[in-house]
Amino acid sequence: MKLVELEIERHDWAALQCGCGQSAAHVASDLLRLAKANTSGECTTDIIDNGHVFLPDVLFAPSVPTVSVALAALADDVPLHAREQYTGLLLCLVGDNGQSFEAVRAGRDLVAECIQAAKSGIWLLYAEIFAGRSVTVASYAYETLTLIEDDTDRLARVQAAAGELLAWNLR
Repeated sequence: MKLVELEIERHDWAALQCGCGQSAAHVASDLLRLAKANTSGECTTDIIDNGHVFLPDVLFAPSVPTVSVALAALADDVPLHAREQYTGLLLCLVGDNGQSFEAVRAGRDLVAECIQAAKSGIWLLYAEIFAGRSVTVASYAYETLTLIEDDTDRLARVQAAAGELLAWNLR
C-alpha cells in the first residue's frame, strides 16, 4: 500500500471541496482505508456510495486526484476486493459526463481531467485484463479502456485475446 499512501500524500485534499460540501480530507482517509481493507465488508466507503467524489453524471473536485490514487492501487499490492472497488471507481470517474457547478465556475473540465489522468495508467489497465485476478476487475479495466484508449486496433486485439477473462457481454 506504499504507492497508494504516497499518491494520497501528493494531493491537498483539505483544499478540495467534496460533493458533501465539506473539505475532501475524509476522501483521502476513505481511499487509504479501502487500500487496507482485509475483507470485502471493509471495502464499503462513503466515497463510492454517497456522492463525495461523484454522483451519477456529476464529478466533484476530488475526482481527479482520486483517479491517480486508483491507478496507484492497481500498481500496488492491494487485496482483490479493494482492487475491484478501485477499478469500478475508476470506470465511474472516466465514464461520467458532467461536473459540479463549482468546477464549471472555476473553468475546469473535470471529465477531461479524469480521462487525461487515467490515460497515464493505460498499461496498468491492460495488465489488469490479463492478470486473471477477477473477471470483474478485468471487465472494469476493459470498459475504462473503451472510454480512454485512442488506439482502437489495440483495444480490439486485446478484447479478442482476453476471451474468458472478460465478462461474457464484453467478449
